[in-house]
Amino acid sequence: DLSSLVSVGGGGAARTPDQVRQIDDAFDTAVPNTGWGMTETSAIGTLIFGQDYLAHPLSSGPALAVVDLRVVDDDGAEVPTGERGELQVRGVMMFREYWNKPTATADAYTDDGWFRTGDVALIDADGHLYIVDRIKDLIIRGGENIGCGTVENAVDGHPEVIEAVAYAVPDERLGEEVGITVYGTATLDVDDLLEFCRGRLARHEVPRYVTVHDG
Repeated sequence: DLSSLVSVGGGGAARTPDQVRQIDDAFDTAVPNTGWGMTETSAIGTLIFGQDYLAHPLSSGPALAVVDLRVVDDDGAEVPTGERGELQVRGVMMFREYWNKPTATADAYTDDGWFRTGDVALIDADGHLYIVDRIKDLIIRGGENIGCGTVENAVDGHPEVIEAVAYAVPDERLGEEVGITVYGTATLDVDDLLEFCRGRLARHEVPRYVTVHDG
């Protein structure tokens, strides 16, 4: 009997939008929630739940009161609202240093005290944070930066896909191409999956290489 359950939380990576809606549909009382934080931020950062989460299922939510967030470009300049860049954070909850690693500590902070998270993110006009990917996990296809999480969220939305992971595949002409490995049902059709992706992804984000493991 789960009638007394009031919250279904999660963390570590963004849920797919379909799963957020499924949680809301599956429980009479419980609402979905998630957030963003790091060990270095004492696990404090952003929070989103209930109807706000259902309206913004890819978001990690707005910043908590003690947290300052900004998104910057490769030169450290703050980007316009809604544009992607590296997420940086500061606030009273920040760690002091990496134990016995002064160089790593110095490299982690900007001269004006912002912590470099290594996350690719954007912040919308309402202040909602969206984590796109880790900087080291970006696929760079012909100069276009593609977040693995963006591709995975699109593929995971297919009704016959159970789980998917995206990654870079070396390519002579473009440098890297998009590859995915999919765990799906026995009847999953690759051509149908790619057509599904074309309706959800930009042309350069659609996977070129697909490996399927059926369940």
